Amino acid sequence: MANEPDVDVAIIGGGISGIYAGWRLLASPLGSSQPAEWAQKRDGPIKVALFEGSDRIGGRLLSGRSPHMADTTAELGGMRYVAPAQKLVTALVERVLRLPFHEQVVAVDANIAFLRGRLLRSRDLASPAPLPFWFSPEEAAWLAARTGPDQTPSALIQRVLTRLMPDVLARLQAGTLREYLASVQVGGLPLWRHGFWNLLAEGMSPDGYVAARTTIGYDCLGGNSNALDLTAAFFDFVPGVSYRMVNDGYEAVPWQLQQRFQQAGGEVRFGTWLEGFGAHGLADGPQGVRLRFRDGSDVTARAVILAMPRRSIELLRPEGEVLGPSNMAFRQALASVTAIPLFKLFLLYPQCWWQQAGVTKGRSLTDMPLRQCYYWPSGPDGTGVPKPSEPGLLMAYDDLLNVSFWSGLDTRREVQKASRHPGATHHHHHWPLFPRSPAPEATAPGDEYAALLQRNWTGHTATAPMVREMHRQLMLMHGVDTAPEPIDAAYMDWGRDPYGGGVHLWNPNFFSDEMMPRMTQPLDGFPCYLCGEAYSTNQTWVEGALQTAEIVLQKRLGLPALELP
Repeated sequence: MANEPDVDVAIIGGGISGIYAGWRLLASPLGSSQPAEWAQKRDGPIKVALFEGSDRIGGRLLSGRSPHMADTTAELGGMRYVAPAQKLVTALVERVLRLPFHEQVVAVDANIAFLRGRLLRSRDLASPAPLPFWFSPEEAAWLAARTGPDQTPSALIQRVLTRLMPDVLARLQAGTLREYLASVQVGGLPLWRHGFWNLLAEGMSPDGYVAARTTIGYDCLGGNSNALDLTAAFFDFVPGVSYRMVNDGYEAVPWQLQQRFQQAGGEVRFGTWLEGFGAHGLADGPQGVRLRFRDGSDVTARAVILAMPRRSIELLRPEGEVLGPSNMAFRQALASVTAIPLFKLFLLYPQCWWQQAGVTKGRSLTDMPLRQCYYWPSGPDGTGVPKPSEPGLLMAYDDLLNVSFWSGLDTRREVQKASRHPGATHHHHHWPLFPRSPAPEATAPGDEYAALLQRNWTGHTATAPMVREMHRQLMLMHGVDTAPEPIDAAYMDWGRDPYGGGVHLWNPNFFSDEMMPRMTQPLDGFPCYLCGEAYSTNQTWVEGALQTAEIVLQKRLGLPALELP
């Protein structure tokens, strides 16, 4: 047919929401959906193409393996999900893809809490007496009387929340927390009109707040984002939550979806950056979309799905019906969330010297810039503990202000340039800290994923100043004067373009229950849809990316719900 579009659906972005949406479009029964009408017009299956600027599928899921420890998978991006509460991702991993998984160990009594220069153990957090903070008498008495698994200063946040919202714990246990928070009013205003920190400040001493924010490990969980959504997020990190990790790395999820997508006839185009898009007339009447790419190519489609976070969308040209000046409402809605910088740095040591300090697994905490130190498990099933004489990995994980500390130690000028992708396709114009051999190329289909993980690691080399500083802080918090030098390192700063941040949080005064479905179609009547973690009600998680993808697929395009085995 004349003027038939190149594809029926163009998906922009190869993160988890993009590849998931593509797989669902080609692998699911279409029923009486809009894609079913497109298939009729094409007299065959619909055509779906995914356009990704980097050289891999996965987005902010980035797993890697050092050649010095090739049986162990590190997570430079997202690393876990909450089961069974996060139903979409749990079903995808465990019932659809049937990927092996394991429980992540986080809290261990013998682990370290290095706070204000004092070396404590996690078990010491149960009492206010040894803690180097100035609690109010009421806070100190309350903490001293605590029993159970949440005997840390981070429980002071829960104390304030339960005073403001007496039914919050009961509703959490009943699985109706979200509905409850949407109905709560504080000071005569809905919860979503408040900043989270603003609420905490009324019920906590200044140092009590610092102690709580420090010991929860994530600065953003004590920040001033939307109080409704951040309260829900806070309870994703309380004691007793079950975290699960994919044995072969979280990137195995988008990898498997990519294989299924392509086997079903989907097309993936790497190294293809969208420049802008606008309306395109189709021969059969409905309005389509013309996409312009940075390499000068054009693609026409019946619909486009922007599987992109806020910053990636802001880097597109402000033109066309969706992004042009005539749709200022969408531009303003884009700013309803804030991108949160996240940073991960792995050091690989020839021996596990930290085990002399009595720590072997889980997480230690500090108020130094490395913030969270994970003693990374070893082996192909992700549960092993290396012997003291064996190589081992330590991971630093931090957010917000601490990210800028590490960014200042990145000596590569090219990563500071706007809209540049800091992935494996970069050529690092600096002397490498560790000798590098080229990452292996796959020699058989089964080797492709393993080769990808090694490329991910070697493509994200840490700089010498980063490694030296993290090594110094690690020795300080573990109370040792000497330790063997690391033999390998990798890092990722998710605050760089085109991501803008590792996760997103709603700003105060936006009701996310209403904003989320609205954001999935930026302009009524125009075939452009948006999905991803950023504008979900499960922000910071893969669950949010799948949640918004399902809204696009079911509510906007009319596909049936995902059929589970």
